[in-house]
Amino acid sequence: MVHIVVSKFGEVCEEEIGDVIEIMEECYRRLAPHEVALVDLYVFERSSSVEAFLAKECMEVGVASASFDELFFAMHDAWRGTPRIILCFERMKKLQKLVKMGGIRHEVGHSVLHGSLDYYILSFPLPLLKFADQYKLSFEYLANLIYLISIAVKDYEVSRLLYRRGYVEDQVAYNRHLLRVTENDLLSWKASRNIPEAEVLYLISCLKVAGCAVPLLVDKEFGEEIRLHLMENFSYLPADCSSLLLKVLFEGFPSLGMNTLENIGQMVSELKVIFETYFNRKSSLSKM
Repeated sequence: MVHIVVSKFGEVCEEEIGDVIEIMEECYRRLAPHEVALVDLYVFERSSSVEAFLAKECMEVGVASASFDELFFAMHDAWRGTPRIILCFERMKKLQKLVKMGGIRHEVGHSVLHGSLDYYILSFPLPLLKFADQYKLSFEYLANLIYLISIAVKDYEVSRLLYRRGYVEDQVAYNRHLLRVTENDLLSWKASRNIPEAEVLYLISCLKVAGCAVPLLVDKEFGEEIRLHLMENFSYLPADCSSLLLKVLFEGFPSLGMNTLENIGQMVSELKVIFETYFNRKSSLSKM
């Protein structure tokens, strides 16, 4: 039995918290055997409180990368040494039940697979250090890159686990929700244009949502729908950008094994063509 320790921030309905705990407990039972004995559940009434809390946490634990989680309703970390699931009820309020269930189970999956500090304090794979030296990339930029690559890999691993344990319709609903092009996506890409380093970060950030959907591609009922959603999700990007990302999704992610840290290193290699394409463009621009 997993002990779930609840911390409330703001006015949050006890019945709603009870519903969340019920979903989590069922999921932990289905994902057994695992090593999770204790998990912290932080529930927030308001989005602004989540953002303030995460900013404070990043400062206190010394997170080197920027925050890329500000728009998600459910999150997981283990920065304090214990798996922690964070839910924002304001963001969850308008979501369909299956989407909420899918998101909560996704974070439970993270606590099972990535519930220790080992998955958050990451060393730079050698190929990434070589890129850094070749293209004169800063430590801060490298930290952002490895963070984005790691969360894409970890999201893929969680979806793979959940799908294999029989969670299908809720994960399809959750990914339908994630695979929507938002105004923020369009503005972020526009702001990144013609700045090679920013373009690379943006494209790698796309893999978090997209990588989460990849394990569903094999499903006989929903696989083709998910494939179309993935392609539509990149429809606003130039054709060369979307083709590079889709190649990584359709060929790179399915080749990953069961060791997360090894998978992160492998994904760096899978992304080599993106790094070279954009960082070489940066070198060309600097010589003009």
